[in-house]
Amino acid sequence: MAQLALTGQIQGQSTTLCNFTIAVDGGGPVGPDTVVLDQSIFTIPDTDASIDIQAAAVDQVKYGTLTAHLDIDSTGTVQATFPPVNSNWPDPTVTSSAVGPTIAMTAFFAPLRDATEQARLGLAQTGTDYPGSPPAPPPGDMSFRTPGVSLPPPVYAVPSAIDTTVIASPAIDSGNIQVQTQTVSPFAETVVLQLPGISAPQLVAVHWPDGVSRAPGAPPAPFLIYFRAGLNQNSPKFYNDPRDRHDPTTGSTYPFGWDYQFHGLLKYLQYINDPLLTNPSAKGLGLQLAASGRNVVLVLPLMRADANPCNEIGSFADAAFLQEYLPEIQAFMFRRRGNFQFGAIGRLGMASFSSGHAALTCFLGNAANQAHPLYLDTLQEAYLFDPHADLVSATLPPLTQVAAWAARGSSGTKVARLYTQNDPAQLAPLLAQLGVTAPGPAPFDAATPDDRNSLTSLPLTSWKDLATKLGGSVPYTVSEQAHHVISALMLTDALRRSQF
Repeated sequence: MAQLALTGQIQGQSTTLCNFTIAVDGGGPVGPDTVVLDQSIFTIPDTDASIDIQAAAVDQVKYGTLTAHLDIDSTGTVQATFPPVNSNWPDPTVTSSAVGPTIAMTAFFAPLRDATEQARLGLAQTGTDYPGSPPAPPPGDMSFRTPGVSLPPPVYAVPSAIDTTVIASPAIDSGNIQVQTQTVSPFAETVVLQLPGISAPQLVAVHWPDGVSRAPGAPPAPFLIYFRAGLNQNSPKFYNDPRDRHDPTTGSTYPFGWDYQFHGLLKYLQYINDPLLTNPSAKGLGLQLAASGRNVVLVLPLMRADANPCNEIGSFADAAFLQEYLPEIQAFMFRRRGNFQFGAIGRLGMASFSSGHAALTCFLGNAANQAHPLYLDTLQEAYLFDPHADLVSATLPPLTQVAAWAARGSSGTKVARLYTQNDPAQLAPLLAQLGVTAPGPAPFDAATPDDRNSLTSLPLTSWKDLATKLGGSVPYTVSEQAHHVISALMLTDALRRSQF
């Protein structure tokens, strides 16, 4: 006979908050023969056996139940198989002793589920409301939406290569915005992760460049959280439109409704045609990241339409929550490459666009966060992309919070950048707190001598001149058009100048 020794881990530590059962050769599930500290020990055949394993966390909502399967052949060779995308079990280890072989396995519990395929199928324009649900009654036909891209994508990822307009370096030269055409080739893995038991965000898209190592012994990964524009301003036209695909059980369009999936996630990850000349509404964050040449993990939370912007972003406004869940994202992605280490993340940045600055303000303005080490020290970069177009009054709250954050904790290594079409003169008192002075007529880039803090002024007229010169179809005659192109291009500039 042999022994099967099973243990569980939560947040990198062995845990007793789980229960193991096994079923041998199709029999009923049985519990362990003995439990020694955190180890559940079963007596099993040492040859010709088929064993199904279940590891049930005490907190089922958060951690669920993990499964694995062992086959032991006539020679005693152990073969383990796992669910199709395994990120919870390393291969078993087998040791020999005088009393027979011992097979040791560890189940790594995570408060995350891989929802990538469900998100991909949710982008289909016809079909059942939620993939995996029973056939649902109408609504469910989203063919009246015209996304401009083939949906669902064959693989949930940004394009492998694209010729596109990118911002040049430097972005401003001789009083003009500078761009270039570049072949951008993102080498990365993009996944959508579900956060069970969380009201918002229930999903996050994670774009992990190949240049951020996931090999055993990899250093802590750098992260950038991007708060997209608030969703409530477009609801119920989008997101809560009664025609939208919805969960047939709850009637909710969040989080897998078509509008949430397309406008909330995919359109921010990809471009839809050229971002300057044709369609600046799609942000191409994964492509901008690749164009910058920087290696940082992009995290895009799926906000939930709500009249209160802090409710839109939910738990991501809480530093303690991020302190727990960002390492969990890192560990989840590490395990997909066979690396089962757990630890803190590296340098953290936050970026926000338009009314997404209200979400950033919810985080930075939270008094409990302001004493938390994630706020004080881990968060090192903040990028503001045109807070609320040309409304200076809407720029002041997030810029006030950024200036306060920049002066606290590890202030000597923090980076703050503002990209705006606003009149910089009206922001002068706050810019002075960042050590930035507007030099003169826009467009311009003004920065501290060490380039850690900067203001890039990008008025509508400059975009119009540039697009006219290049023969673009976007006229840049209203501030909203400049508003969108700033976020569609300038992340590349911020990352190029970052400390990532």
